[in-house]
Amino acid sequence: MRLDKFILENLEGILHEWEEFAANYLPDADGMNKRELGDHLRQMLLTIAADLARPQSAKDQSQKAKGQQISDGSVTAATTHGSERLAAGFSLNSTVSEFRALRASVTRLWIKQDFKQINAETDLGDLIRFNEAIDQAITESVVGYSTEKEYDSRMFETILACGSDLIFSFDLDGRFVYANKQLKDLFGLTMEEMIGKNCYDLHVPIAAELQGQVEQVIRSKGSVSREAPYTASSGKPVWHDYVFTPVFNKYGEVESVVCIGHDVTERRASEHNNWTKANYDDLTGLPNRSFFTHRLEESVKHSHRFGSPIALLFIDLDYFKEINDQFGHEAGDSLLKQTAERIHACVRESDTAARIGGDEFIVILKNLQNPEHVEIVAEKIRQRLAEPFDLGNHTIQISASIGVSLSPQDTTYATELVNHADSAMYASKNKGRNQVNFFSPDQTHQMG
Repeated sequence: MRLDKFILENLEGILHEWEEFAANYLPDADGMNKRELGDHLRQMLLTIAADLARPQSAKDQSQKAKGQQISDGSVTAATTHGSERLAAGFSLNSTVSEFRALRASVTRLWIKQDFKQINAETDLGDLIRFNEAIDQAITESVVGYSTEKEYDSRMFETILACGSDLIFSFDLDGRFVYANKQLKDLFGLTMEEMIGKNCYDLHVPIAAELQGQVEQVIRSKGSVSREAPYTASSGKPVWHDYVFTPVFNKYGEVESVVCIGHDVTERRASEHNNWTKANYDDLTGLPNRSFFTHRLEESVKHSHRFGSPIALLFIDLDYFKEINDQFGHEAGDSLLKQTAERIHACVRESDTAARIGGDEFIVILKNLQNPEHVEIVAEKIRQRLAEPFDLGNHTIQISASIGVSLSPQDTTYATELVNHADSAMYASKNKGRNQVNFFSPDQTHQMG
């Protein structure tokens, strides 16, 4: 029987045998039903049978024999097969293996028919033409697969370049495999300079953070994330939220790590601004009552736990209301800002100076090694605040009343420590103002 007739009469049997092969030997075909597997191959077999039934010119025979058969560029079942196999996740090797299996199925079944051997000239010619048709189908399928893959690659690269996210990947040794335009621009490097190198090789400032995340993903086989800063060439720090995700092979083993870095600089700046507004005084820039309260509670707990003394200085400007009424709010605000600067300049970086409202300031002195240090600092602040203030059109001179309480000597409770310092401050005012007074239990909280 001529091969073209054999194919037409045994089409279902050929496809069934081929489907058996695909189900057993093509791992990429898992999850696809038989109809999906044989979608294009049925049409290709019909096309091949029709071609075998047509007479072939000497020129066509010569071109095919030399592998010079030229496609007219039209979309065929083979080209569509290649592009759709790519979309289904097939490898190029699996895609080509389908045709090899189809060739084997047709040839074996045809030879098996009537238990004959291929020896007649006609049969041999059919077999040659059939193999040439399969070779042409392989070529067209590979072209379709490659064309679609190149298109996908270009589109993928374009998509990755359009967004602002950093997208890159590492091999299991932490070497760069891919980096999109945004990451290359941030690092100021080309793809050639990055591929095959790790973050340490490229002297990336956050190399330890990135490398550590890659190693954790490989160990845990799960996604991890973290935020990290990077100082761009402009000198401006840029923050990204990095998400590291494992890429698994078909055996469930991690074969690479993909990372996406989302720019969160504006979000962090907004959070920082909100935190600053909630914790710092707008006028003076000193910590406000909320921040001071939190810091004092921490300091008192630390003092109680480790026996490290702390002191609280409650500072109130004398006659501030009169000055504010006489010279106006702008002059009053200037006075408060200069007061804050002078107080802050009198304490250590480890201490806390805060404005808790109006003309009231408070200072936490921590880790006191020498009890005399408290009196020295308090007196220094009193003297600095007694010096003249330049308010632009006016130069004024004021004073401050200062009350001091100690922990654990006076109390181990934050609220009581503030109340004691406040009482000591009012005692200073009652004694004539412009004084430093330490708390004692017999003091009364009243304005003199």
